[in-house]
Amino acid sequence: MSNGSALKNHIAVTTINPKQLTIDGKSLQKHYKSGDSTIKALDNVDISIPTGQFACIMGRSGSGKSTLLNIFGAIDRVDAGTVLIEGQDLRLLNDSALSAFRRKKIGFIFQSFNLMPTLTTVENVALPLLLDGVSTREATDRALELLAKVQLEGRSHHRPDQLSGGQMQRVAIARALIARPALLLADEPTGNLDSAIGKQILTLLKDLSEKENQTIVLVTHDNSAAKYANRLIVMKDGSVASDERT
Repeated sequence: MSNGSALKNHIAVTTINPKQLTIDGKSLQKHYKSGDSTIKALDNVDISIPTGQFACIMGRSGSGKSTLLNIFGAIDRVDAGTVLIEGQDLRLLNDSALSAFRRKKIGFIFQSFNLMPTLTTVENVALPLLLDGVSTREATDRALELLAKVQLEGRSHHRPDQLSGGQMQRVAIARALIARPALLLADEPTGNLDSAIGKQILTLLKDLSEKENQTIVLVTHDNSAAKYANRLIVMKDGSVASDERT
């Protein structure tokens, strides 16, 4: 059996509970200083993503797509405009409240993995639950379950420097899913995976959207990855150049 087929048999979307989450962004502005110049990373962007949609954001480097993802993930704040996630105005939350909001509502799949180098694989996956007060035993059990679903049960006690790039990405994906987030944000999630595993991960994301009503926002340069989404948003120079259902 191929790795792709085996992974497909292991993954079950029932690990995610149905939840309601809508993103509403109005007149979003985010500017950065570069010497004497001002870079408009977001320039009066209006965008709404309803519950259960699998939206893909594409664009060249510097187009604003990663900035938009960070705004949705409450990692960065807008200079102007309003961001409502699940009806919550993110401008009204202090840093501590934003951190709690991220842990409870949002799952992240980072391009750079952002794994803790001193923690084992299972500890990295369990970390979001531990930070939210879940018992070590429960968090570990759920982490091991997810590692099995991404075919990494044999690497549960390895540290990140003992894993390949593809294995680290699958750890990051398991970590993003462990809290059963209503919103999943993915930054180039298949960039370090072979084509077979990459297709299965994208199929998983598609199923989470269609069957579990999970809201997913994917940033990618890969046209083939974008085909799994049901909406394509193209960014250019900090603005939405096109926005269409696929």
